[in-house]
Amino acid sequence: MSHVANVEVEINSLTSLEQACKNLGLKFKKGQKTYKWYGKFMNDWHTQDAAVNNGYDPETFGKCEHAISVPNAEYEVGVVLSKGSKSYRLIYDTFGNGKEIARQLGGVHLPILKREYAVAVATKQLAMKGYGVSRTVTKDGQIKITGMKA
Repeated sequence: MSHVANVEVEINSLTSLEQACKNLGLKFKKGQKTYKWYGKFMNDWHTQDAAVNNGYDPETFGKCEHAISVPNAEYEVGVVLSKGSKSYRLIYDTFGNGKEIARQLGGVHLPILKREYAVAVATKQLAMKGYGVSRTVTKDGQIKITGMKA
């Protein structure tokens, strides 16, 4: 079965995405043009999360600009260009081995990866403005960043 999901996030900085992957122990595969998935569109999933319901042509499933591999997951996350934009989106097959991706990254919408990406973007912006950045993780798993003028 194929259940290719569209993750609601807009990626504008590949360097921040790469840093987020590094922080989480994921491998960012720059320039890899395919991502691993079931390999065949079965037209068997039609929820609001389904990439096919978000304007993605099933003929493009498995194709990407970059990929992300997750430890112990055979499938990968594809980093694909958004339609009519210079930003990127994340799509991956959530069925079968793709469940391991969702399990490690907080669920179908990959909230752990999205949070780490947001932290990487904020850290990069603060550093560009001359701030030193400290990072703390609270007991409930939230990430707090603090910028201090250098």
